[in-house]
Amino acid sequence: MTQRRLPNRQAGFSMVEMLMAAFILAIGLLGLAMLQTMSLRASRGGKSLHTAVQVAERVMDQIEMEGRLGWLNITDSNYSTPGTLSQLQFIGKGTTVYLGFDAAGVATTSAPVSSKPSAFFVAAASEGAAVTGSTGKYSDYTVTVTFADQTDASGSAITRTVTLTRRVLHG
Repeated sequence: MTQRRLPNRQAGFSMVEMLMAAFILAIGLLGLAMLQTMSLRASRGGKSLHTAVQVAERVMDQIEMEGRLGWLNITDSNYSTPGTLSQLQFIGKGTTVYLGFDAAGVATTSAPVSSKPSAFFVAAASEGAAVTGSTGKYSDYTVTVTFADQTDASGSAITRTVTLTRRVLHG
């Protein structure tokens, strides 16, 4: 009688297979980590852009409010000669004025200044040429908010801008 030999069966992984599986897993995890980093950077950039738009809208709303106030001042029928409005910060200035805001969008300057402040968000408001209408004047106002929330590969700040332009009726 002859004895039959049973074939050898492998049990488990070889060392090479284990190393290859670990290598493939490591590449996948590094890709996920890089995706997470890029996601956080994009999220921060989106938040800064949103805050910059809010800052620009806030300054433009102030300009429009001053324009309405000036227009109401000249159209008030109770006075034959309109009084002067000395508290206006944007209307009729003719030059670019600046405001500074921190990273949360809170004003760091209490009133517009003539030179560019150092702040996270810098809003520059400028008035175009005034055109006289039948009642009052109108001007195109531009608010530009600049900020730098990211850096390039060399470490230099990447400056981004948000610009709003509106035609404002004023006195």
